Amino acid sequence: MDRRPARPVLLIVEDDASTRAALTELLGRDWDVLTAEDGTEAVALTQAHVPDLVLADLAMPKLGGMGLLEVLQSDPRTREVPVVFLSGQSDPRTVVDCFSHGAADFVAKPGRPDEVRARLLHAWAQASRVARLESLARTDGLTGLHNFRALQLRLDEEFARAARYAAPLAVLLVDLDFLKTLNDRYGHDAGNAALRAMGDVFREELRETDFAARFGGDEFVALLPHQTAGEALVVAERLRIRLASRPWPWPQPLTLSIGIAAMETSVHVQEPSMLLAAADAALYRSKRGGRNRVEVAGPADGLPADTH
Repeated sequence: MDRRPARPVLLIVEDDASTRAALTELLGRDWDVLTAEDGTEAVALTQAHVPDLVLADLAMPKLGGMGLLEVLQSDPRTREVPVVFLSGQSDPRTVVDCFSHGAADFVAKPGRPDEVRARLLHAWAQASRVARLESLARTDGLTGLHNFRALQLRLDEEFARAARYAAPLAVLLVDLDFLKTLNDRYGHDAGNAALRAMGDVFREELRETDFAARFGGDEFVALLPHQTAGEALVVAERLRIRLASRPWPWPQPLTLSIGIAAMETSVHVQEPSMLLAAADAALYRSKRGGRNRVEVAGPADGLPADTH
């Protein structure tokens, strides 16, 4: 079995075949190299592979470097991929325009081989550091899930996408039952272990397209794109059962109360806060009904039926 660490992936976008071949030979020592003849081909490759860095000629047929950068920035999966431009146009206005549009660096053609190599490695290292810092800023340190800040951003994105394409979106508001009692009786080690167990359960049960965050204290939120309320109910029950069945050394069992709200064809939701508020109302009914239960929000919880 090959245990060598995976190398970063570089996409070279250059319409001149000889330049493309020379760059591939030069940079293949440090990168796994993909190549494209123009921006249109590059877009297809980035969607299939999501490279770690793109080196693109500025002037190309079909779709130039600046157009490629704009396409990458418009896609959530590729908008953080750093783009370095390589161009024979090196006048100050061109260079400033590239940086103002978000380029990671600019190399004037023909460019010395050692300079090109060093600039690319530096751009990738810088982007990696920024990505790590941003990840830490959006991660809950105890559970490893996303935090409230990340949730706000993702909820807005998923809501806008669901509204644009008339697709369902379900929100689960999850409460870890009696966390305060667990802390009071058995100490914060027990409470922290319970919160970490919740993080594990979300990672085990949710799809890659789903999103889970610690909402604060003992509450969590899961966003389930393309899921109706009925489908989300199945997921919620799996979460509840999975947590309760985990090995657990303390006498107090781990249980969940869950409220579900979903925007779908029959439900008229105007803004993301309506979904959270409706899920919160359903969660309140779940807790009032004895906890360790799942409730689905309806019109009485602020989800009016679509009358259009």
